[in-house]
Amino acid sequence: MSQSKKVKILIYPGLHARPGSEFVKFCQKFDSEIEIKVGDKRANGKSLLSLFKIEPKQFSIIDLRIAGSDEVELMENLINWKTDAYKSKEDFDNENINEEELLVFEVIKDE
Repeated sequence: MSQSKKVKILIYPGLHARPGSEFVKFCQKFDSEIEIKVGDKRANGKSLLSLFKIEPKQFSIIDLRIAGSDEVELMENLINWKTDAYKSKEDFDNENINEEELLVFEVIKDE
């Protein structure tokens, strides 16, 4: 069996640079395999290079598919995962606004 959810990326710029690296490190703590799908592009959630190739940007709807011995735990942790990020491009561009700990995903649909 596997776990699947459709989620929207809430943070700016999405799963790029540091937030993408944090995502991969977070997923690597678990035994289960994770696949991320954006449109018709797929990536291994435990590979930063693979993740960067699919360009998961802010407000993208992505499919998370997790399979393995700790799939339920990984999915639960991911949908509640927070990381330091920006809420918007405007915040990112404003030197007076710092990153803050934000929820990364909003669940759109359970499959």
